[in-house]
This record gives sequence, structure tokens and C-alpha cells, in this order.
Amino acid sequence: MSYLKNTETNETITRFVSFRKTQEVIRTMQTALDGTEYLTRFGSPTVHYELTLYVNETGKTALMDAEDSVPLLECSVKQGVFTGRIIDLGSFDYQAASWYKVTATLAAVSEVSDP
Repeated sequence: MSYLKNTETNETITRFVSFRKTQEVIRTMQTALDGTEYLTRFGSPTVHYELTLYVNETGKTALMDAEDSVPLLECSVKQGVFTGRIIDLGSFDYQAASWYKVTATLAAVSEVSDP
């Protein structure tokens, strides 16, 4: 059974989750005068979780609060259980009967610093 929940409050935000794992690699490419290409890769890949969520009014409020206070969220789907913090929350698209469709991006490994 899939779900997205706030691990700090143990509140389930929604049970309707679509999940996709992505990664971004930092690299530079240089071309020598003879046409040889040299690739340089820096650090480890940055992993993000792209979620499509269906939430009701309570879930909408919980997501907006999670975007503001950046708690650790737990996403359970068929592929496994993943944790991360919201780094991007899309706009809420009203569906029907007070349900919304929204996209969210979670950072797989993240630290929170106080301002």
C-alpha cells in the first residue's frame, strides 16, 4: 500500500502516490584540438524523488506545512520505502470533490540549516 507521511508528526498526508526516482550528475566536457573529448565527473550523483500526489484539503495543508518546515517525509511505494525533504512543490490542480493533484520533488539526502 502506498503512502506519503510526515515522520516527525507520523501524519499520513496521502495514500495516492506515483513515484519516479531521478538522478543528476555534475560533469564537465572538454574537447581537445584533435577532437578527443574528456569528461570529468564531480562528486556523487544527486538523487531526487519525483512524486505525483492526490490529496484532499487536509493533505493540501499538510504538504504546504511540510514545504515550509522541511520535515523528513516517508514515501512507501511498490519499489520500496524512500525518505526525503520537499525541495519543490508544484501548484495544486483542483480535480473534483475537494481533491487536488500536485507534483512534489523530494531531495533524497538533505540537511536542514537554521537561518
